Formats: sequence, structure tokens, C-alpha cells
Amino acid sequence: MIIPFADVTDEMMNNAMEYSINYLRHSVTGSDRVILKYEGAKPSCFRGMTTYTHSQILTELQGSDWKAVDA
Repeated sequence: MIIPFADVTDEMMNNAMEYSINYLRHSVTGSDRVILKYEGAKPSCFRGMTTYTHSQILTELQGSDWKAVDA
């Protein structure tokens, strides 16, 4: 999922595959969104959020929100 960093909760981190909130991948624009991953059934704390496939996330990461533009 891609969600605003300010919305990340302890419950989300406990259900995510990421090791720590300090290691989340942040967008490079001012939107400060992060990517969270989970395995298996969608945890209830992520209900109502859009889930992306691996290939969809890879495509998203090619966008300007996630990839720094060389000056």
C-alpha cells in the first residue's frame, strides 16, 4: 500500500513486513507518502486501502513522486 506517513500506526507496523518505521520508503516529493507491504490475507488495519501488486508498485516507483530527478 501507499499511504501518508502521518497515517502510519503501530498496528500497521506490527502487520507490515518492514523492519522498522525508520526504514520505510518515502516519496521524494512534498507529499511524504510511504510504502507498506504485508504477506497473506490483508490485515484489518489496512482495510479500505488500495493494495498494489509487485509489478504495480514497481511501475509506481518509476514516477516522479518516488524517483529523484537529476538536476
